[in-house]
Amino acid sequence: MGTIGIEWVKKYHGLASNLTNTKPQAEGFYNTLSATRQFAWGDDLAWDQDFEQQNVGSPSAGTDTTWADNVDMVFFSGHGSPSGFLFGVKIDDAKAKPTEINWGNKDLEWIALDACNVLERDGVFDRWGWPVFKGLHYILSFHTTTSDEPDRGHILAQYLNAGNTVRQAWIKACQDTEDSDTQWAYLRADAQGTDTFNDHWWGKGFVSADPANPNVLFYARGAC
Repeated sequence: MGTIGIEWVKKYHGLASNLTNTKPQAEGFYNTLSATRQFAWGDDLAWDQDFEQQNVGSPSAGTDTTWADNVDMVFFSGHGSPSGFLFGVKIDDAKAKPTEINWGNKDLEWIALDACNVLERDGVFDRWGWPVFKGLHYILSFHTTTSDEPDRGHILAQYLNAGNTVRQAWIKACQDTEDSDTQWAYLRADAQGTDTFNDHWWGKGFVSADPANPNVLFYARGAC
C-alpha cells in the first residue's frame, strides 16, 4: 500500500489572502485514498522547507527527505503562483520554489499542488524542469487560477481508488469541481524503460519504474 502526506494553509497572516476550504480539500484526499497515512500538517505547522531539498537554493534548510520526498504522493492545498506555492509562516521564506526542489530522489512519485497558476504554460519547463524531476513521475496542478473549494481532494482519491490512471483521476476531479474557464495541467517525466503515462495508484494497476534520469518532460493542460 502506498504512503501519503498532506499540507494545507488557510491562514496566511498577511502574506496572502486567507482561504476557506483548503483543510477539507486536503483532508478529503487523506481520509479517502487507500493508503498509509504518514503526515498531515496545516496552517502554521505547514512549512515550505518540508518540500525542499537540503542545501539546494537559498535559504537551504530543506527537509523533504523527512516529509514530501519520504512518501509516494503528497497533496498540497493553498495559494500558488508560477514561481512556487505559498505558506503562511516564514519558517524558511514561506514559498516552496522550484529552484530549491529535487523530488523523487528518495521516494515521491506524484504530487498534487492544488494552487493557482503553478503550472502556467509560459516558461513552465524553465521553472519546473529537469532539476525538479529526480525520480518524480508527475506534478498535478493548474495553468490558471482555481477556486477555493472543498471537494477536489476527496474526488481525486475516489478516482484513484477506482482504478483510473493518475492523469485521468486529476483531470476528472478538476472537471467535476471547476467550470470551463479553469484549466487543469500536469507535468510528466519519462526515461528509457519507463511508462508514466499509464501510472495508477499503488495496488490499483500498473505503476511505472521511476524516471530517475528523465530524458523527456510532457506538459498537458485543458479546460475543466
